[in-house]
Amino acid sequence: MYTKIVFLKNIFCKVIILPCLLIIILFQKCIDPVTPEFEFSEELVFIDGFITTKTKGSYVSVRESKLEYGLYVTTPISGCEVSFINKNQNRIISLYEIEGVYLPDNNFKINPGEKWELNVVLPNGENYSSIPEIAPSIVNVNSVNAIFNEKVTSVISLSGVERDISGHKILVDFDDPIDEKNYYLHRFKVYEKTVTCKTCTDGVYRNGECLVLDFPPYQRFQRAYYLANRDFTYGCEVPCWDINYNDETKIFSDEFTNGLNVKLYEIGNVPLISDNPFFVTVQQFNITKSAFNYYKTLKDVSENTSSLNAPLPTALIGNLFNPNNIEEFVLGRFTVASESNSSLFQNRKDLRDKVNNNASAYGIKKIDPEIYGMPLPEPLTYFAPCEETRFRTAIEPQGWSNYSQD
Repeated sequence: MYTKIVFLKNIFCKVIILPCLLIIILFQKCIDPVTPEFEFSEELVFIDGFITTKTKGSYVSVRESKLEYGLYVTTPISGCEVSFINKNQNRIISLYEIEGVYLPDNNFKINPGEKWELNVVLPNGENYSSIPEIAPSIVNVNSVNAIFNEKVTSVISLSGVERDISGHKILVDFDDPIDEKNYYLHRFKVYEKTVTCKTCTDGVYRNGECLVLDFPPYQRFQRAYYLANRDFTYGCEVPCWDINYNDETKIFSDEFTNGLNVKLYEIGNVPLISDNPFFVTVQQFNITKSAFNYYKTLKDVSENTSSLNAPLPTALIGNLFNPNNIEEFVLGRFTVASESNSSLFQNRKDLRDKVNNNASAYGIKKIDPEIYGMPLPEPLTYFAPCEETRFRTAIEPQGWSNYSQD
């Protein structure tokens, strides 16, 4: 079996991508140089908030810049008081903190037409608010398509040669309303059933962790065997799915398609690294023009396609402010969006012969499990838990059983 790498994992993490862009943008060069209004320093506050019409889609990330080992990074700020405020009803929704992110109750969602704002109070008492936004109307996704292509991306292989990677392009169809201006943000996540729940490099899995073995001198045979075969994979104790996310900001304006049926609009791709089927869930957000402009600026700068005539930090300034200090730069944004979802199950058994080529380009190597009779410490271990994380779950994706034959 092949160890799996999470394709371009993390880049689109809700709480990772924007802080990463913070670092990228502040060190990016403009084609037309300008004088920045401030220098990147420690303790800059960065807030990424999102609220939608679907349950389990709203969140707030509060981070600050720090200098670690000579590099600027952003780290979560714990212990904040975070709340959503419904301006129509003057209703306050308090969020709770989990793993560095602030979340409302699982059943929380908003309705189109409602006006919401964000309020964040840091542990030091500093207060940050957002300019209120009204949730746009919901624009439904008509269908999701996956079309195989011989090249969906490329990577630099271990030998230093650029290699094309085949896979599936993910495309959506939707009807744009004729009576309004619409601005879209697309995200998707991919579920793929995995048979490997743990890989130990330079060790074996025992008592919930990977251990590096140390053999006494008289166990020369065991030590030699271990040094030659010290990477092992472990199956899953229960059915388990890897979760991957698209890696780029996909935005779309109906400036030239107002009122039309938008067909086969490409929102990303799924590289072919496994012949296991995948299940993709697409999120289509209808956002405000202000939010669209913010994400467009981030996209342009991250892709180095913009010759911004404003200071670079401006790209990260959204609709947040400190009511007690209007001169303070508050980086990030609070976005109010209406959401539509659609899913697709894609089988890849007929593409099995193409998997090895892509795997070798990524440098994925074959790693075997422990086998009975190996001179390894007892008890030999064959399975590991499916740990619940943002990138893995034992909870079957809704709709998977409607298509899967396993």
